[in-house]
This record gives sequence, C-alpha cells and structure tokens, in this order.
Amino acid sequence: MISLPRSARALYVLLIGLLLGVSLAGCATRTVRHSVIKRHTIQVDLVRQVSGFKVEELGHEHPAIISTQRLANILAAIEVETPAPGEGIIRQPAFAPEMIGQTAEGLAQALAEATPDEEVGVKVIRTQARLGIFSKKFLTSFLAYMDNGQLYLLLRRVDWPIKESEEKKPWPEPMKHRKVMNFRVVSGEPIYFAGVQDLEIDWQSDVFRTAFRLPGSTKGEKRRREVISSSPVPRDELESVEDGGTDLRDLTSDQLRALADLEDDRREGRITELDYQRERRQLLRER
Repeated sequence: MISLPRSARALYVLLIGLLLGVSLAGCATRTVRHSVIKRHTIQVDLVRQVSGFKVEELGHEHPAIISTQRLANILAAIEVETPAPGEGIIRQPAFAPEMIGQTAEGLAQALAEATPDEEVGVKVIRTQARLGIFSKKFLTSFLAYMDNGQLYLLLRRVDWPIKESEEKKPWPEPMKHRKVMNFRVVSGEPIYFAGVQDLEIDWQSDVFRTAFRLPGSTKGEKRRREVISSSPVPRDELESVEDGGTDLRDLTSDQLRALADLEDDRREGRITELDYQRERRQLLRER
C-alpha cells in the first residue's frame, strides 16, 4: 500500500467527500418548476420531479386541450366543507367568482403546454377589502393533471389567509402528498371523490357545457350545516358517489365477481386507493 504524506491524505479525503456529496445530491429527487403565468394575482407552473438527471415518468395525458369556458364551469361547481367553530361544518365554493376566469385561463394554457411527465401547479390570490382601506389576501392552490380521460384536481389550500408579514414572501407551493388545511371536497356525478381533498372530474360531460351545480350546492355562498359524521368523508355520501345509488341485487354475477376481486386487490395492496375507486366506479357504470 502506498503511503501518502499527511497533507496529501487530507486532500484525498476532502476530494472523496466532495465526490460523494455530488453523487448523493445527484440521486436526490427534487421538484423543478417552469412558470407559464406569473402575475401579482396568479402563478401557474409546470411541475416535474427529477432524480439525478432523469425526469420521473408520469405518463399523463398531456398536452391536453380543454376550453377556458368549460374549465370555468368546472371550477365554479367545485365546493369544499370545513369544520365550523363549535359544531357543524361550513360548505363553500372552492373558488370565489372573481378568481374563476383567470384560473380557468391559466389552467387551460398550462394543460396545453404540459408534457406527459409534468403536472400543473396553480396558486391564485383573492383580495378582500377591509374598512374600505386595508385589504386581506387569501390563497387558493391546487395541482392538476389528466389521466384516463379524466381531469384530476388536488386542492391544497382554499381561501388560506396570508399574514401581512408574509405577503412579500413566495407563496407556498401545492404539494402532492402534503395537506395543510382541514377541509374535504364535496363530490357527486360527474365530480367524483378521489381522496379527501382530491377530485376526479369527467370534464367531457355535457353538464359542463353550461353552469353546473352539485346537489345541495351553496350557489356561490358559504353555508353552515350540521355534522353528518365525524369521519373525513361520510360513508353514506361516499357510497352514494361510488355506487350511484346502485343496489347490489341489480348487478350481474360477473360484476359481483369483479367487485369481489377488486376488493381483494385493494386489501392485499395490489392497487392504490385511487385505482380502486376509479375501477369500481367504471365497473358500476357498465350495468
């Protein structure tokens, strides 16, 4: 073994450390954003995950063309529910009317420019005047992508108040696997439940040719109602969404067998919850 002077050994160790650091940094997964729109009230980015020098393959159905008006009709129909002070919950639109036009325009542009390995990140600001002089800002943010002919919206902030001391800081990014607010989406055909804060939307449905409201809609206003269940998504509502009111006795033997197999796949972890919900809905639609 070659014996090196102490100074040479120190330099050698330093070089090895630097090389290992570069190697580890290159292997880490990082989020890369490319701005499509950046204004004082809205930011729209194309988002991709990069590991080392390789982009994570997502295989989304991008680029995708959806008209701005259809997207506006979709956004206007989305509502969420949040716990109310004391008891009950507040149901409200996810997007204030003054936000919908620019949000729909930005989302349409980004979906048309996105690659299959990118998702769309949207952050939009609502300003509320106070005392005719001061104003308060609220942030709504979400991720969007297209898969299996459906539009997915992952809401992360809805009317989130921005502190005055943080107004000049970068707006928080919507993160796919991080939920920072306590709310849940309201679902119903053709706006399907895909997670507590996630929606799978049949964007090609004829109902979105014009303005559309889900049953029990607030019609653009906040509304309080009593708690139906303490679970994040009331089971009776979820079953109604998934089954469309289907009685199991109306299903064929092949459908019942397919449902049983699907339940086994979910229980054994062979498919994700999202895939389970989507395939179950598709199976029930085929009757």
